[in-house]
Amino acid sequence: PERVPSQYDHVVCNLHFRSFEPSVMDFYVDFARRAAAAFRIPCSGMAYLPTKTQRWTVPRSPFVHKKSQENFERKHHKRVIQLKDANPEVVGRLLTYLRRTCPAGVGIKATTWEHESLG
Repeated sequence: PERVPSQYDHVVCNLHFRSFEPSVMDFYVDFARRAAAAFRIPCSGMAYLPTKTQRWTVPRSPFVHKKSQENFERKHHKRVIQLKDANPEVVGRLLTYLRRTCPAGVGIKATTWEHESLG
């Protein structure tokens, strides 16, 4: 995507993406970066956060066959991008747009900061 240069490098929002399906999430993170470029918001590249693996074992039979068990696992994939040097109103509109266009199975969590002058 087109890169919008960052002037002051002040982080105004962290966008965390979470999904069980990494290909859908990577596609949507790329879409979010392109949407931020369309809104003229500088953003960082995609950062890969640790994948959390959850495993459990259950018996195949509800009766006495303890030796016959089945294993299952679920992986939570996570990504993050940072939005920089933007007006809070524009960031709010971008977040509204991203939440409206979010595909099924992808979760978004946004942490925003506002910079104010002292005094």
